[in-house]
Amino acid sequence: MSAPFKENSPLYIELFDNLEESIYQLAALDKEDVNLAWSNLKESSYFGPNILKGAIHKLFSQVFAYQSSFLKEKEDSQELYKSSYNKLINSYARGLGISPKDALYLSFMHEYLNNPSAIFDGIKDHHLEDNSPIQLINTPIQETFNDKLRFVHFKTQENLEAIVIQNLMSPFATYGGVNEAGLSVQLVQRDALKINYLGMSASFLALVILLGFNDINEVEKFLKGQQLVFHWEFHIKDSLGNYKIIAIDGQEVDIRDAKSRKIKDAFKYHLETYKKKHWPTTVSALTIDSNDIYLSLIDSKNFEVKQIHYSELFQSRQSVTTKRPRISKSIKEIFTIKNYLNHAQVAFNSNNSEECYHQLQLAIVFAKKLSGNQKFLIAKLELVFMACQYIFESHRETQQYIHQNLIKLYPSLDPYHKDLALILMQRLQILMNEEIILLESPRELKRVIFTESKLGKLAHQALKKTTLLRPNHLDFCPTSGL
Repeated sequence: MSAPFKENSPLYIELFDNLEESIYQLAALDKEDVNLAWSNLKESSYFGPNILKGAIHKLFSQVFAYQSSFLKEKEDSQELYKSSYNKLINSYARGLGISPKDALYLSFMHEYLNNPSAIFDGIKDHHLEDNSPIQLINTPIQETFNDKLRFVHFKTQENLEAIVIQNLMSPFATYGGVNEAGLSVQLVQRDALKINYLGMSASFLALVILLGFNDINEVEKFLKGQQLVFHWEFHIKDSLGNYKIIAIDGQEVDIRDAKSRKIKDAFKYHLETYKKKHWPTTVSALTIDSNDIYLSLIDSKNFEVKQIHYSELFQSRQSVTTKRPRISKSIKEIFTIKNYLNHAQVAFNSNNSEECYHQLQLAIVFAKKLSGNQKFLIAKLELVFMACQYIFESHRETQQYIHQNLIKLYPSLDPYHKDLALILMQRLQILMNEEIILLESPRELKRVIFTESKLGKLAHQALKKTTLLRPNHLDFCPTSGL
């Protein structure tokens, strides 16, 4: 292993052995950090309640049932990659020192973390249906994973060379990558209406493409026949400038042509995207093109953005260019609020409600001191605070108090967040065994409200525990990816 990017980037790992041995080495390297992350996940509030364990068990037991049906595929099978998947999961398990079942569980975890409400079939949050890619890397357990982004360079003799971008949540191509033929893959996760138990792992299929394909049309043919557990988009580009978006929502495949933005605009786009989408607790923005990777690392503690352009990736000496753009006052203000939200999420992950409340209150106080009209900003932060109260608090009197505050806050919210407030109001009324009466009932929300109203109190007790502090959406179903 070597690290030509070590002065300028996250961890860079080169793997020269065959794929099984490479995955084993990667897992052995990650063992300590994965165990820490695994402990964090098990202790977090959304894994704690017994009421939720049945739903999670249903999800993974059915996924495992299908996976086991092809984990023993013969090597002469037309779907050789499936038998390879079995070998790689076993190598991953040996490297981590855990069972293959737990390794399979872990390899799907980053997909599940962004779609836990899909375990309640029929629920799809109206506010998550935006179909435009958000080019940000979201890692739900931020304090554990924010420094674990890394490049992994596979140099196996039997495959194409490929550089993939990962975090600890998968040994495959968590965010995509680029290969020596100039073919690149970017993964974007979408909100899943329901789980397809007969599907594959998106990050594994991305690795299969990068190691085995050099033609975008062949990739299209390959993905046409695939199914996924959740809903993902594969943004595929080649060295000739062809660009296709192949969306797989469970069993449904949709293919469309797309247009690449100019290379010189990549960093500018990152900053503009970050300004618009500063609510996620996001640490990085990424753009992958043929032989180029553009990475913006956002350090909200030191009020700094570092932008790195990697080019000539498969040459003997890669070219690395870095710059630190000047940070405006408005960006510093975003960083300050974002910092409070980061700390609030860490407290949330640890089930520390008091600290979570405290950090959110600090963000609200700071927003009130800003110049200009911050009405919508303050209202959104207060809505986040009430969403956390909804998650943590179970006494009827407290729930009534939250509901009353939501009614008072409602006129101050923008239309997008009014929808979220209505969803929270409805869920509180169900938990309090009250008749569902909303201030408004937008046509687009009627389906969501009707579906959730049929679930009953018991399901909603589990549903609220699947909610994670994600200030961009408030619900534990963020659109994430690259």
